[in-house]
Amino acid sequence: MTEIPERWMHVEGLDFAIVAAALFLGAVVQGSLGFGMILMAFPAVVLVEPELLPQTTLIVALPMIAYVAVRNRGASDWREIGWIMAGRLPGWGIGITILTLIGQRALALLAGSVVLAAVALSFWAPSVPRNRWTLVASGTVSATFSSTVAIGGPPIALLYQRESGPKLRSTMSLLLVFGGPISLLLLVLAGEVDSTDARTGVALMPFALLGSYSARWIIPWFDQRLRPIVLTVCAIGAILAMIRVALVG
Repeated sequence: MTEIPERWMHVEGLDFAIVAAALFLGAVVQGSLGFGMILMAFPAVVLVEPELLPQTTLIVALPMIAYVAVRNRGASDWREIGWIMAGRLPGWGIGITILTLIGQRALALLAGSVVLAAVALSFWAPSVPRNRWTLVASGTVSATFSSTVAIGGPPIALLYQRESGPKLRSTMSLLLVFGGPISLLLLVLAGEVDSTDARTGVALMPFALLGSYSARWIIPWFDQRLRPIVLTVCAIGAILAMIRVALVG
């Protein structure tokens, strides 16, 4: 039986240019909010090459999230970060367990519905207080959804939607600095990452870095409209999570 040769990269030529442009634009959003690159780039990525999700996009994001975190350092509350991370630890296990019980299709619909309901409630409900219980809960929900349907940002962003831009960016970026490598390591240990993923990810890194750097010119505009932008990005992420199963199963 002839062995299929390993591809050098997942995307080349025009496909590479399309994905690079999508990641650049997504990184502009992430550089402005602290999250959102994969959410915004999702339509182009999944239509051009679904194999890029999630391992290659995680590789692409690593230097970018470190850059955004350093640029926005000093605005985070480390006590709050600690409680969120405490919730994320069991969340990864819960996500995998739920996935085995109900499957990705049902979980994507559940996750999208929960986030959309939270976005709707945010328009007239008072702000949710941030205490150890809400922080741990948001961390658990975030890790549960991120490890299965790749929408880990919205549950935490909704909790910080009324905060200043620097605090939102700093909090989200620091959580990704800790959580991104863990998610990638879990994929490596599961045998889901190969040399093609690594080569493609490294080749696309500069576009994500350039996008996050370019965000500095539109951050003031974002900060003046932060809450509606956060709610819009969260809603888009939820909708994309639900339609993902229709596109890639």
